[in-house]
Amino acid sequence: MKFRHLEYFVAAAEELNFTHAADRLHVSQPPFSKQIHDLEGELGINLFERRRKGVALTPAGKSFLVDARRILEDCEASIRKAQRISRGEIGELAIGYMSALTHDFLGKALEVWRLTAPGIIVDCIEMDSVSQERALLEGRISVGILVPSDRPVLELLHVRFLIKYPVRLALPKSHPHANKPEIPLALLKEEPFIGLNRMYPNYGDWLLKVCRRVGFKPRIVKEADGAASALAFVAAGFGVAVVSEPLQKIPAKDVIFRDLTPEDSAWVPVGAAWKPDAVSAPVVSRFVDILAQVCAGGNGDSRGAAVKLTQPEQLRE
Repeated sequence: MKFRHLEYFVAAAEELNFTHAADRLHVSQPPFSKQIHDLEGELGINLFERRRKGVALTPAGKSFLVDARRILEDCEASIRKAQRISRGEIGELAIGYMSALTHDFLGKALEVWRLTAPGIIVDCIEMDSVSQERALLEGRISVGILVPSDRPVLELLHVRFLIKYPVRLALPKSHPHANKPEIPLALLKEEPFIGLNRMYPNYGDWLLKVCRRVGFKPRIVKEADGAASALAFVAAGFGVAVVSEPLQKIPAKDVIFRDLTPEDSAWVPVGAAWKPDAVSAPVVSRFVDILAQVCAGGNGDSRGAAVKLTQPEQLRE
């Protein structure tokens, strides 16, 4: 059975005259009648009773008409849906994000997106940068908001820089240097450090580099899997942490934040990543445009140039 069989049948059932139905579909009557005959032969039933002046539906024909109309309507709806998805009017968008780095701009971007593309269902899934990279490649998320790294996997993704945040020190309130507004890294050479490699890819290499520059190798005593656990380790006195500025907005009792001295200053870049060949890529590109616009109007340095980062920006001195 072919799609045109159903179209011809519905036309004949509504007109109850093969000649009129053929005219309606802009085909000649003999081929039209043959299509109806072929359909009845394939089904093994009579759909019409032939009469002198037209035809009438058999009981089986009346039942088949209900289903044939539904099938045609469903097909038309599927076509319209596919066309709307192609135009980016409807669909689904799964977003991977890190709450510690996105609470300044993600909520506003989602608000703008809801007004811009109300037919797109958005799902936000919190995960670290490495998990986002894997989820992007596996198609479990459409766009990731992460800290770019020099990991080879990012060569398979398109990355757009959104914003960068200054680095700050997280210290226990009881720390002997807590009263200083700025702290040089050299003062912390005897301190234990909290690692943040899952939050910031290349974090360990960066921290080692900047600490060696001032004469010491950092001693990592705990590896945090997120912002909350990092600050909890600091509050408990396990060590100090070098974190991005947004983390100071997370409620953390007994933790204070201090600036590094200008010569030790650094930045954490945040970018949006997606697969350029994914079905959702056109919609993702529109969403990333909104992210960049919101970041450009927010805090930090937000030069949102669109680039393919084969050597992604890292934590930088």
